[in-house]
Amino acid sequence: MTGSGDPLRELARERGRLMGELGVVPQDAAWARSEAEAIVSLTRRQLRIPAPLSRLLRRFARLVR
Repeated sequence: MTGSGDPLRELARERGRLMGELGVVPQDAAWARSEAEAIVSLTRRQLRIPAPLSRLLRRFARLVR
């Protein structure tokens, strides 16, 4: 890394380099979308649901399937 002082820019640069080595090209829209969603998810606050409520929500989701 170059040490530009912006950690997100450095992360993006490094990820781009690694994906290039794997053969991913900028035209791979699905990759670009999933990569962007993964990075955005790192900046969002995670909602913590108490365990009993989480279990209830999972049961409800199974019921409505």
